[in-house]
Amino acid sequence: MFKLRENEGEKGITLIALVLTIIVLIILAGVSIAMLTGENGILSQAKKAKEETEKAQINEEIALDNYEQYINTNIGVNLETITGDETNNTITQDSLGNKIVVPAGFRVVNPKDNVEDGIVIEDVTYGETIGSQFVWIPVGEKIKKEDGTTFNITLGRYVFNKDGTINEEMSKIEPKEKLKTDNDSQTYFIEDMKEDVIVNAHAKDIEEFIEKVKLSGGYYIAKYEARTKTQRYSSGDELTKVTVIQNDFVYNYVTQKQASELSGNMYNNENFECDLVNSYAWDTAIEFLQECSGEENYSRKTSINIGSLANKGTLDDNVCNIFDMASNCYEWSTERIVYENENDSPCVLRGGIYSVNTYYSADRHGGKVTYSDIRSILSTNLIFIVRKINKI
Repeated sequence: MFKLRENEGEKGITLIALVLTIIVLIILAGVSIAMLTGENGILSQAKKAKEETEKAQINEEIALDNYEQYINTNIGVNLETITGDETNNTITQDSLGNKIVVPAGFRVVNPKDNVEDGIVIEDVTYGETIGSQFVWIPVGEKIKKEDGTTFNITLGRYVFNKDGTINEEMSKIEPKEKLKTDNDSQTYFIEDMKEDVIVNAHAKDIEEFIEKVKLSGGYYIAKYEARTKTQRYSSGDELTKVTVIQNDFVYNYVTQKQASELSGNMYNNENFECDLVNSYAWDTAIEFLQECSGEENYSRKTSINIGSLANKGTLDDNVCNIFDMASNCYEWSTERIVYENENDSPCVLRGGIYSVNTYYSADRHGGKVTYSDIRSILSTNLIFIVRKINKI
């Protein structure tokens, strides 16, 4: 009754082939997915290979850093390769492996010396201040000396005993702690915070200074008392750019506020900043000088009475390449003196003075805000912020 058409059988065969093809494709897809995503799949293996490559790169970098450190420590870094053309601060070492950070635009004057000798850097870049020199003050533990011994330098505000040692009980670490130089004294000294509104100038940011010094492993202090290219004869003379160049004239006849402003504006650079010397910078530098110079009582070194102001500074007070901390002119600082019985001399002057040989390097003197006597000068310390690093 019914009759199959001749092509119906062909249609049936085609459907079976299609089903078989689909099944085969499904199987192949499953196998492919397993090969891609399984524990030993291609993607897992690729990921593992990538992780192993990255790990190998990290290990290689660590090995290279360790190798570099070994070379630097045992052979020494050639500091002469720092020319001042660098655009970033350069972290390097002396031949003993002591850390040094050279600011961008500066070269090392004495590259064959070590930290204990007083590493000197010189401005070779910044216009009017070219030739200004600063000395590296290391801060940290196990600073190495050529004789194989080590010493520690802790950043602090110090009171020194008569034998040159630090009076641990009276010395302070925190800026606003009340520091007294004598238990029976009615005066004390503090470093004010940047938010404080006070009559005298304070540090730009004393807390940042402390933080950056610890990060950098040190700071710079001016090699000479602050200078100017034009000799000053009175407080009415024009205030010119600060330098730290040996043959320039001592910067005198300035008030503490003027000294702070001049110091703070000496440089305007993203890699470092400058400020008037603070109590941390002064006291820690003295401790460094005592550790490295062999002058165990430099903190009590008295002034050299030369009878009159030496515009070029004195040669008799040169310790680890830092001049005149105990002689010639005493220097404004950012520390503040507080009198329990009230007084109008809140500014603090440090060090010795040419006309009096009873003052000494660690001395603190009170000074009025308006005071601009010929003996009053300023000193700068160079503080730099490490951002990008150029390795030698």
